[in-house]
Amino acid sequence: MQYFEWFATTVTGLEDLAAKEVEEIARIPVHPDIGKVFFKGTVEHAALINYSSTLINRVYLLLAREKVETLEDLYRITRRLDYTWIIDPSQTFAVKAERHNKRLPFTSLDAAASTGRAVIESFKSSTNIKLKVDLDNPEIEFYCLLRDSEILLGLDTTGESLHRRYYRVYAHRAGLQPTIASAMIKISGWGRGESLIDPMCGGGTIPIEAAIKLRNIPPGLMKRGIRLEKLKFVDLDVLKKIRRKIEDGVNPDAVGDITGSDASPKSIEGARRNVEAAGVADTVKLMIRDCLQMDKWLTWEPDHIVTNPPYGIRMNVRDIVGFYRRFIESIGRASPNSKLTIIVSKPRTFTSILEEKNYRITSSREVMYGRLRVTIVSSEK
Repeated sequence: MQYFEWFATTVTGLEDLAAKEVEEIARIPVHPDIGKVFFKGTVEHAALINYSSTLINRVYLLLAREKVETLEDLYRITRRLDYTWIIDPSQTFAVKAERHNKRLPFTSLDAAASTGRAVIESFKSSTNIKLKVDLDNPEIEFYCLLRDSEILLGLDTTGESLHRRYYRVYAHRAGLQPTIASAMIKISGWGRGESLIDPMCGGGTIPIEAAIKLRNIPPGLMKRGIRLEKLKFVDLDVLKKIRRKIEDGVNPDAVGDITGSDASPKSIEGARRNVEAAGVADTVKLMIRDCLQMDKWLTWEPDHIVTNPPYGIRMNVRDIVGFYRRFIESIGRASPNSKLTIIVSKPRTFTSILEEKNYRITSSREVMYGRLRVTIVSSEK
């Protein structure tokens, strides 16, 4: 089997968790970086990660990693590569570029155009065929990442980001990204035989991700397809065997004590649709309940409370500090011994309230949720 260099993107702040997950899936050494992880592996390893990971967004075959200062450097580096083993002449392609260094004397659009021209000219020099570009729906996509004075040129093997789960038929206006939800469950330490509730479940992402973990459902495998399946150097029969092996590891009969509740009937109806689409309706219970009055309806003491309260941005909660305080007081009355894993936008305020209510902070992790800096706080009494 041929080994290649790869990198996979993830949420900034979750790199160590993503690296550990990839190591567990592929059983290879993985090195975390900012917003991504690097590893050396085979196409089979890349397939396993694409199909099974809950924390990775996209997996890329690393084609070039070099210093770059000018657009001419970028063109030279990408022009000398051989693309004939990657693209079939009948396939369309595109280049997506991101520039994280504003000191470079060119834009991300310049970088994409230059790299695209290099791919076309390199391929034509070898085959006398000019590749077709499709910016809207390309069969093959290259990713040009410019950071500091370095270029990472990757071949996308994923397609639509893995964080866009197969079950998202209802999109809550302040829905949590599934990769972050999955990370919160890992951070909480929740496992088989323990109970979990999300009292502000919105569209049901946290309970669904818990059920996916319980049943070992591979979210990437449930999607319609990945770009790896379109690459000319990939043996589709090998991918079929990998898919069958992963499917054999699913435990559809596993049932856990997983609950989602929300004060909004609309959210619970949407969560119900997502739960059904995920295929976990028989193990996730949903209820219309007020998280600020948990002592009035919570008749059991869950082992874990994992939730995503409003940040006061999209959900228009004016007194977010007061909301935090009332929520923690509600938990304290209803279920004082539950372990809490909660993602918040004001971590200092939130942790001070927890400590005031005699909770001990067990971990605090800052992550980037899009452009918003948030913190996952775990605590217990």
